[in-house]
Amino acid sequence: MDAKGLTSQKEQTAAMAELIADLRKMINNPEYSDVDFVCQDRVRVHGCRHFLTARSPVLKRMLVPGTRELPLPDISSTVLLSLLEYLYTGTMVEYAPLNSRKAYEVITGARYFQLQHVDKLTREFLVNSTATVGDDLTKAALRLSVALEFGTLSSELEILSIEFVRVLNSKNMEPVHLQALSEKAFRYFLHKTKSKSELGTLSFGEYLRFRQIILWCASQVCPEEAADVVNLSLPDSKGALMFLRDSSKAPATDEAQWSYLRSILLRKEDPGNPMASLLSLVDLRRIHPELLMKVVEPLHLVPPADVLKAYQFQALERPRMFAKDSVCTWEHGTAYKTIGDGSTLQKVEAEIGFARATIAIFRPFGIYEWDIIIEQLCHQFCEIGFHFVSRLQSGKINFNGSTLAQQPTGWALNMDITEGTRINFRGGEGTPIWVPYEKDFGHVNARIRVQLDLYERVCSFSVDGDEFQLAWSHLLDGIYFPAVSLGKGNEGRVRIELVSGFDLL
Repeated sequence: MDAKGLTSQKEQTAAMAELIADLRKMINNPEYSDVDFVCQDRVRVHGCRHFLTARSPVLKRMLVPGTRELPLPDISSTVLLSLLEYLYTGTMVEYAPLNSRKAYEVITGARYFQLQHVDKLTREFLVNSTATVGDDLTKAALRLSVALEFGTLSSELEILSIEFVRVLNSKNMEPVHLQALSEKAFRYFLHKTKSKSELGTLSFGEYLRFRQIILWCASQVCPEEAADVVNLSLPDSKGALMFLRDSSKAPATDEAQWSYLRSILLRKEDPGNPMASLLSLVDLRRIHPELLMKVVEPLHLVPPADVLKAYQFQALERPRMFAKDSVCTWEHGTAYKTIGDGSTLQKVEAEIGFARATIAIFRPFGIYEWDIIIEQLCHQFCEIGFHFVSRLQSGKINFNGSTLAQQPTGWALNMDITEGTRINFRGGEGTPIWVPYEKDFGHVNARIRVQLDLYERVCSFSVDGDEFQLAWSHLLDGIYFPAVSLGKGNEGRVRIELVSGFDLL
């Protein structure tokens, strides 16, 4: 070292490291201290008043001359040691937060003492440590519970909480995951995952919310048997879907099982039992009436008046999204015209083309059915199916010059006068590749029912009331329109009738 001081970066770095090491010796060292902090956990932490007041304006106001003891009832000794390490050395190494709870506590303490850099460093630690959660539901549940315990400390940390909700919502939570969620965190989860679908739409998701609340409540009381008890009385998504599709597959539950579940849930006669308030977050009006009648109501966990209001709403007020008496019209090119109330489509020109219904099916989880009734036979062929549009796709549709199956996003069941009934095996993927389909519909008054199941991502057809036969699977996420093509001549007339449809998730 010469008269100008340290001349190399290496020497400066070494000197700084030595200084930090020496200053670290002052942390909680009674030999160099003249003030004691009495922390939340009753632990005394030693500090040097002159040094700390020079580093923190807040401590300067608190540690007036003559102060020998300062109570800190809201800050634990471990948090204070992290803050003191930063104040003495400008680093947090030895007392750095090792978990999310400690990190949130350090942020709270840093804001108390207005240590903005500590606040920033610790928030960065939390953000970086989120990657370790991955798809681990238990970790996500614990992290969310801790985060909600400290409230929303910043918009950046709010984003972390939402990420934990996304992880939890990506899979079915079991009791072990639900048990890790505090009541506050569970309420936050329910709020953030609440469906924004229209009130008039039956929502299978609302039933799953009801089931999830019951499962959470049971897991808080008896985690070891919560899943078995709830599964006996409340079918999971697969079981409930089977029941909705076939009412003969109703849950095999009796009064004894319902009573046992009630006894589990009400085991703690606590006036603060959150079950009633949590169940009030479920909109019973959006639960399918069969699930409401045969699964929810028999549990006697929801006030009868609320169940009655749900029945009344469904019977009298709920808008029918996709009911038999709904009228659906068509949009088409020059080869067609609509007649009557707009639900009947007539071929009027010899050129080929296709038409699609004006109703757009876009909810990603739902089952929809509609009938196409052949009122007049077409010349050479008839195609029935749907036209698919990506959610990002825009622009005007050209209905002229190609059939439904020739559309790059057309999926069609084809009845050909020479080839018989067949389906476009590569529906929506370019040049049609036809494969045989069993049932013939080449006759007047044939009724072809299309069932589009976007929960399972499959489409099936039924002809004249026969059993459904699968046509396509692995359907894409997007917007679907019922669609048809009516031959090459100027003959052919079909009518569309909407049958049913409800949002499942």
